[in-house]
Amino acid sequence: MPGLYRIRIFIFFLWGLLLLATFGCTEPPDTSAPDYLIKTGSITLLPVEFAEELDLKLSAYPYDYNKNPIKYNRLVFDLVSILSEESVLLAAAHDSNILVSDSELAAKESFYREDYPEDSFEQMLLENAISYPYWKTNLKNNLVIDKFIQQELKDKVEILPEDVVSFYNRHRLQEAVSDEKKLVSHLRNEKSQEYYDQWIMELKKQYPIDINKTALARFLIKMENNKGQIND
Repeated sequence: MPGLYRIRIFIFFLWGLLLLATFGCTEPPDTSAPDYLIKTGSITLLPVEFAEELDLKLSAYPYDYNKNPIKYNRLVFDLVSILSEESVLLAAAHDSNILVSDSELAAKESFYREDYPEDSFEQMLLENAISYPYWKTNLKNNLVIDKFIQQELKDKVEILPEDVVSFYNRHRLQEAVSDEKKLVSHLRNEKSQEYYDQWIMELKKQYPIDINKTALARFLIKMENNKGQIND
């Protein structure tokens, strides 16, 4: 789940787009790509928004992508996969009327700021080339997704007596969880992770993902002229 379940990559999608990278894509990034890059339900991700996400990924990318086009394009595909799944969750959350209040958002922001005295939080964002509006938008989206997953997956997980017995057998050498609410919460988290793949697969059927390949091509490296430089 985003946060816990963030990285899921659809292999069929990845290799389909890999062909696109091989046959004539221009060098990245060009944010003038048309209309949208990812669209599902009521959620649309614009090329300029994808560019911001990609810049953040590249800041931790250890390779010279001009010499590693295959690795670079895989990074782009992985990011498309991650953001596509988030778009599905946000679209489903919107249709389920999942909302995050200003007070909830402020409380969560305060929680993160606790580890950063005075103006060091803003300094951290600056050092990582993250704008405050971008960070806050992502924080709100994550809260919406977490709420939706809690409501539609975790809260619907049935905890059976044998689940409790199994838990205690697996953790009998560790400190016991005496608080019943904490135990149930732990078991819900554990079982919901087991069910997540099937659950998100069904959501994707309800919210088909539309990838604008023309827009995506502008973020990919053309490989046909770089064969001698690939260091995979």
